[in-house]
Amino acid sequence: MQKMNPQDIKYGYIIVPKTLLTEQFTNCDTHEGEVEAFLKIIMKTNYSETQHTDYWNNVIVCQRGESLHSYRSWSAIFHWPTSRTYRFIQQLKTNGIIEIIPHNDTAALHIRIVNYDSWVNMPIPTAGRQLQKKKASNEKFRLFWDDYHNILQLPKENIAKAQRIWKKLSEKEQQLAIDHIEEYYYHQTNMKFTLHACSYLSNKAFLNEYEY
Repeated sequence: MQKMNPQDIKYGYIIVPKTLLTEQFTNCDTHEGEVEAFLKIIMKTNYSETQHTDYWNNVIVCQRGESLHSYRSWSAIFHWPTSRTYRFIQQLKTNGIIEIIPHNDTAALHIRIVNYDSWVNMPIPTAGRQLQKKKASNEKFRLFWDDYHNILQLPKENIAKAQRIWKKLSEKEQQLAIDHIEEYYYHQTNMKFTLHACSYLSNKAFLNEYEY
């Protein structure tokens, strides 16, 4: 297997459902089946907008998820006869997998893959989203922890307890806890009674309303 260049990632991904592969490989009775052909269509489809100039100097804008090839060109790509290529592309259109964009001034075949992004974008698994959410929450806690003690000039104590309380707060409450640190500090008349971080969070002192 050829070593992957990290720069290749910028061209996106192709996501192939296992059910599609299983069904096609089971039912396909030719060596070069329709799965291979469809994958080639995806690979030949634009990942970003491009402009094409045809034989008659007509400029055609080909958007993301679209491709501009003739039936003869697709036949060469698939290694199929033109008749089979035509039937296959028409079948994709009938099944709602692709759309054919009409043009009056060119003979080129302009196709668009329906739901193109669902084929080429890498989805984040549920576990991955949860991990990202947890990481973001931890980063916000670190921001809160540092800001609170820097502003109030208090010793950093009971960080584990503070983290447990932090995790019980909603995302909105976590943000309010950070945003209202200075407001809480400026309304302290006696620093002896200033709450430590754990009490500030557990008492939800960041929700205090002050008279101005």
